[in-house]
Amino acid sequence: MRLETKVISSLVKVFPDKVDGAEISRATALQNEPFSFQIIYKNAGSEKDVIPVSVKVETDLDISLISEYSVGYVPVIHAEVKDSDDYFERKTPGLYPDMLLARKTNSEICDDGQPLGPRWIEQEQDVLVESIADSYQSLWFTVNEYGKIIEPGEYTVKVSFLAVSNKECVGTEELTLDVIGTTLPEQTLFYTSWFHCDCLADIYGVEVFSERFFEIMRSFVQEAAKTGMNTILLPAFTPPLDTTVGKERMTVQLVGIECKCGKYSFDFSLMRRYIDLCRKCGIKYFEHSHFFTQWGAEHAPKIMATVNGEYKRIFGWETDAQSNEYYAFLQEYIRELKAFLAQNDLSKNIIFHISDEPDLKFISNYENAKKTLKGALEGYVCGDALSNFEFYKNGLTKMPIVIVNSDDIDKFSENCDNYWVYYTGGNVCDGCSNRIIPTTSARNRIIGLQMYVGGAKGFLHWGYNYTYGVLSHGLFNPAVNPCGYNHLAGTSFIVYPDADGKAIPSLRMKVFYEGINDFRALQKLEKLIGRQAVLDFIEKSVGKVNYKFCLSNHRLFEFRQKLNEEIMKYL
Repeated sequence: MRLETKVISSLVKVFPDKVDGAEISRATALQNEPFSFQIIYKNAGSEKDVIPVSVKVETDLDISLISEYSVGYVPVIHAEVKDSDDYFERKTPGLYPDMLLARKTNSEICDDGQPLGPRWIEQEQDVLVESIADSYQSLWFTVNEYGKIIEPGEYTVKVSFLAVSNKECVGTEELTLDVIGTTLPEQTLFYTSWFHCDCLADIYGVEVFSERFFEIMRSFVQEAAKTGMNTILLPAFTPPLDTTVGKERMTVQLVGIECKCGKYSFDFSLMRRYIDLCRKCGIKYFEHSHFFTQWGAEHAPKIMATVNGEYKRIFGWETDAQSNEYYAFLQEYIRELKAFLAQNDLSKNIIFHISDEPDLKFISNYENAKKTLKGALEGYVCGDALSNFEFYKNGLTKMPIVIVNSDDIDKFSENCDNYWVYYTGGNVCDGCSNRIIPTTSARNRIIGLQMYVGGAKGFLHWGYNYTYGVLSHGLFNPAVNPCGYNHLAGTSFIVYPDADGKAIPSLRMKVFYEGINDFRALQKLEKLIGRQAVLDFIEKSVGKVNYKFCLSNHRLFEFRQKLNEEIMKYL
């Protein structure tokens, strides 16, 4: 009885019926860098039975540095995107690997016991490993998941599969990891995927901002921070995002407001709790929710207050963006907010948004909205997702956030020294980066290389845990229906909800973090040889890189290994 096994990189997606990926036996990483790899397994030869196995990990590293996951499949019923290119794993419905189900490393085998005979299992293991003949499966291992500093040197990770019935070894694989004697620089890249409090409350059926809500939220924010997310959306008011005109999303307002005789008072205690939780999880920066509605900056967001003892909406779709009443409110609110930010050492860690994705035809609305806030937000960082260069050219933003497939992306990269990039689920053409489930992992990870060459300062995506349909209609569980948002598999989320309130990471969020660490590794090389020399190295290695550029999974893996070799040359 034997298993068919192979070590492959984190960029390979293992499908039940097929594995397209080169075997690896050696790799390099920097001292404080997480490194992930996979081991595929399947019954070999004519063995048709289900074979329960345990997994034994042996290493000359501290065993606590090895994190182990079982790769779980999700049912993608629609994989092809109109006018897409070829950087897809598949364009057909089926089971796709995406969930990473945590396992304890080196569980003991024990007899669970029953009257009909022994029943051998892995003790205290929530996710069991059972090998079958019908399908390839894979285990995911991350070395140094939390970015501790490891002594440089060569280390071996040996993984053995043992039949639980008799502890016979039925498969063994080994990876040698050479830890280079230098560290990745501190992450300077801003990275946010919008955190949706209403989705979290709805998916678990809990009251928003209740004790149970914050317990669940902690797990989700920890998982985000562990994979490089250092910026989070701060719902001071209910974010005016993905909402049909005239309709509302669940109230998720952190700021308490009371209005008496036309005078406002503000309570920031709930906001402080939200911020403290996020900071303890590793978040550094906060994006204040948008002051005006999406796409056109025509109205105020929904804002609730207690007015003469009655809790009600005081601003919303009925409020013209330029109304005197709303202007007066904003002046009072921002004055009090700035005092709160100063008291909590947040004045340099806050990003303000005006309106999300304003179209060029609404540029005058955006300009008026900006003027409304100009004096109040002087000296603070403001930025919005807007992709027409006219907004920047006319001085309406100093920090544009530009979609990667925008016709004007090159204008921004050539003329703006403080821009971010983002993408939606639909732009999967011309090699543009994306992380929907059917695309290649290289297409996800390549963003790090693209942002370095393009000089981007940050990355934004609109969906960390968005589990509503288009314009916030309906609710879906991404583990059951990952195509729940407009049939774009995984476009609105990169994390899954476990039944007990824990976040299940996706392989896509880990691969994206590898892209961020590629960015940091390029910064390390830049400190050693200068930016122009790094750009020359990149072009010589893979060709001319822009935001419409991609590589195969294996070529990107090889490029990163080559980059590590280049760093070693100058240490």
